[in-house]
Amino acid sequence: MHTVETVNVRGTNVRLLQGGEGPVLIYFHGAAGGGEWLPFLEQLSAHYRVLAPEHPGFGESDDLPDVDSMQDLAFFYLDFLDQLGIEKVGVIGSSLGGWLALELATLAPHRVSRMVITGSAGIRVEGVQLTDLFMLDDREHLEILFHDESFVQNRLAAASIGDTETVLLQARNRASVAHLAWNPYFHNPKLRQRVHRITMPVLVVWGEHDRVFPLRYGEEFERILPDAKLRLVRDCGHLPAQEKSAEFVALTHNFFSKGVR
Repeated sequence: MHTVETVNVRGTNVRLLQGGEGPVLIYFHGAAGGGEWLPFLEQLSAHYRVLAPEHPGFGESDDLPDVDSMQDLAFFYLDFLDQLGIEKVGVIGSSLGGWLALELATLAPHRVSRMVITGSAGIRVEGVQLTDLFMLDDREHLEILFHDESFVQNRLAAASIGDTETVLLQARNRASVAHLAWNPYFHNPKLRQRVHRITMPVLVVWGEHDRVFPLRYGEEFERILPDAKLRLVRDCGHLPAQEKSAEFVALTHNFFSKGVR
């Protein structure tokens, strides 16, 4: 069970999905956008108050022209937390959302209790060639996200591709992603210099067959973050929270509730 509401943050309306009670977790979605109360969010809401906002410029949230970088977006989310009266929060970030989580934690580490990043962008790993997501069509984009072909087929069968409203929404999401992450491509060259500020425990969850940001990225995050542990999800692509939701929820819940990594 979840609710949908609009939160006004200093004049910008943000669509917020939330459910559950308990310690607060915030989920930052990736480049494909948010706006869905996914099964793993529902499962986590049995133990936590889970917040899943749509970033400005995505889905039904307002545009925010002044946001020119992921660091700008992180500043926005500090205002978002202030607006909700939340001083400290557990953070989960997937892909682009993982990068956002890292930027937030460098700006205000005292406001993040623990953090999970999965398939995260944010840094560049030398020698690893990345696929240019902006060159892929909708089917190719789905195919690179998932290891299990059934997830691709289910998404296609749901007829979410080709629908005019969905196409327009995806185009808006892609424009926002390009604005934030096209150049430099999905990373902040200065982030490596700042990750020493991320002193809270971090769980790095990576799909074994991630073809968007290959496993070398997860290994590098484990190496450069002060207190991080990498957990590999076998037979999984870029989105463990969706493709292996039960395993992802177990890892995440054990981490946030018991500190187990």
